[in-house]
Amino acid sequence: MPSRVRDHLRFLGRLIADPSNVGAIAPSGAALARAMAAEAEPSLCGAVLELGPGTGAITAALILRGFAPWRITAIEYDAHFATALQARFPTINVVQGDAFALAAAGERFAAIVSSLPLLNFPLARRKALIDSALSRLLPGAPYIQFSYGFAPPVAAPEGACVKLAARVWRNLPPARVWVYRRR
Repeated sequence: MPSRVRDHLRFLGRLIADPSNVGAIAPSGAALARAMAAEAEPSLCGAVLELGPGTGAITAALILRGFAPWRITAIEYDAHFATALQARFPTINVVQGDAFALAAAGERFAAIVSSLPLLNFPLARRKALIDSALSRLLPGAPYIQFSYGFAPPVAAPEGACVKLAARVWRNLPPARVWVYRRR
């Protein structure tokens, strides 16, 4: 069975089993994954933090973009997705846990790439995540977030900016890629 079909079936199974923890109706498509990965720069030193990798579509795009798998740390809340992700990408660091707790660690990142369904969370929680993530980035490094909304999931915090990096029509549903950076 092709991996894309397997990913869709795994995703559907998790959506049925625990709909509150799955923020979409399908895994991220290849066009969205490429658009997200395009905003991260592999030549920057440091690790990449991926939040909510699910089936690993964006993880695969980051590797194709030039990030060595050992540079990627993925935080996945769902234990089933985390186990499957580690099996698919044995040399990335998969952490099964809550991405909203990322402030606990001290490492600074060359990029943070998020597939978290931020619009499913209260505004205060979204703001706290973005503030925390921006404080964990190396100078000039991006926080990359996709959303199905027409506006950024959070306004840029003080001292930061947000820009629309891509509209991805070839995704189910169509998505927008937002990039936050400290000034």
